Amino acid sequence: MGLSLGPAEAYQQAAALFGETITALSDDEWELATGDDWTVITTVAWLVVGDSHIATAVAGEPLGSVGEFDAAVLGNAPVAAWRGTAVGAIAALREPGALAGVVRHPDGELAVADLVGQRVSENLVRAWDIGRAVGRIVEIPDELADWCLDFWAGHADAVLAGGVLPESPLEPPADASSAERLLALTGRSL
Repeated sequence: MGLSLGPAEAYQQAAALFGETITALSDDEWELATGDDWTVITTVAWLVVGDSHIATAVAGEPLGSVGEFDAAVLGNAPVAAWRGTAVGAIAALREPGALAGVVRHPDGELAVADLVGQRVSENLVRAWDIGRAVGRIVEIPDELADWCLDFWAGHADAVLAGGVLPESPLEPPADASSAERLLALTGRSL
């Protein structure tokens, strides 16, 4: 199913969807609420800070905890900041053996491939959050949603431990699409 895509390709496609979402924003949409007491701008900052970990991890450098972050990290050009981070992550993932590494993280060791899986999910869900905030539907492609669901199915211990995904995923409808199931896993519903 979804794992026919490799992690690097899935990240590139998810980042492209996120990029399409934020490049369509008008100036007055950046301050709209996305939920979690966040706005579009803080959601983009969160994503950029998290995605910057990909190049760091591929380089074999230890990762810090995102914890507190400031939207000022985006400077005066948030789309350009996102683009630079995404391009850097994609370039890093093209390095030979990029996904084979394991890096130190404040919560323990983290496989680079697992970090990328988390970032694919984050790009898709945060694009959806922004789309919902601004009133434009963001369609998560089934292949990418399946990829994320397959990824998380292989990480059931992390899901059950909480912290990576919400402690209370929602129950999707019986006839839910892959995207609806991914959204439910992350505590969202259509």
